[in-house]
Amino acid sequence: MRPQPCSSEPTAQVSPLLDNPAIMSTTGDLYVASLLAGFFEAGWSVQVLVGDSDRQQFEASRLARPKVVKHLKTMSDTARALPDDIKARMPKVDWQSWVDLGDYLPPRNERARALVWTAIEAWLPPAGAALRRYRHQMPELWQFKLP
Repeated sequence: MRPQPCSSEPTAQVSPLLDNPAIMSTTGDLYVASLLAGFFEAGWSVQVLVGDSDRQQFEASRLARPKVVKHLKTMSDTARALPDDIKARMPKVDWQSWVDLGDYLPPRNERARALVWTAIEAWLPPAGAALRRYRHQMPELWQFKLP
């Protein structure tokens, strides 16, 4: 018995839930809230892992360094995934720099290692402070809510 040829037109079945604007709005809200929470928590984890280490101590750490790089990658991926209209509402965070950082992770040369340290030392504290302010100014973006 020979298999029947497949139709060239795929038959897509769309869930009735996806036609409901209230559901899609909530899904978007949950998505944005989870991205923002993930970005913030990854940044917090980096700060905890680095502590008061200097660059030399950080680069010598075989335990903290790989975890920090993992959290920075999460931050970069999150910045890339965050919708542009949401990023536009938070201009004090340099989202594009966080996106671009992902191209250098894991760091394989001195330039990339210097960029990682710059992100830790110069970008992370003001981004965290700005996000805390935005969370108070726009709490709706951070809320996990159901319809």
